[in-house]
Amino acid sequence: MQVSVHRFDPAQHCAHNAPGMLFWLMVSLLVVLGGAAAAGTMFAVSEKRRRSLPSSTNLALPAGGDRLIERSLRELRVGDVVGFDGRDFLCEGVVGYDEDGHRWVGARIVDGSDVKWAVVGMERTGSTPVRILVQDDASDLAGYPPEALVLGEIRYNLDKRGTATCKLAGDVGSLGGGKTGKPEGTVERCRWWLYGAPGEDTAIVEQWGQDYRVLKGKKVSPDLIDLIPGS
Repeated sequence: MQVSVHRFDPAQHCAHNAPGMLFWLMVSLLVVLGGAAAAGTMFAVSEKRRRSLPSSTNLALPAGGDRLIERSLRELRVGDVVGFDGRDFLCEGVVGYDEDGHRWVGARIVDGSDVKWAVVGMERTGSTPVRILVQDDASDLAGYPPEALVLGEIRYNLDKRGTATCKLAGDVGSLGGGKTGKPEGTVERCRWWLYGAPGEDTAIVEQWGQDYRVLKGKKVSPDLIDLIPGS
């Protein structure tokens, strides 16, 4: 009796199954490519939705322009609202100072009968505190300001002085004998003296023509003051 032995030939087996293996290889490749395409589509949709979300940054749109910019307290304008100590003050007038290219601003801010001046940017270097001041009408200063100035119980020492060209806008009250009746953008010359005292006490003396005015108050960190642009 003869027994027939069938030997397994790997080459013949692979050749016989090659079409099936190729089919499944193509299926697997299509699955991988389809998954990558789906992931790319989902990422594009997510990115588009993210870009369409509104920004939380407080921005202002300048008149006549199409570029959003953010304004600081150094750029106070008539109509802005300045908030501090739980109160809101409306900016009714602005004095823009310019001394040899160094610029700062003094804003007349009002809440009812309470009138203050916010002076920002007098320092040429270092930190820039906001000076919240009131006009001291009780001080009878008729001559050249002294090196030391005593207002109430506080003694102030002269820090620096200078002369600036000033551009007036809005209602600046009785500044320099009453500038409210002058045309918008009136330019004046002003001599100034800046005084300091221990702590946050500060004072400014200004000469407008023959008139002097004295402002006194505190230096305040800009972080404690909110600006709500009026335009």
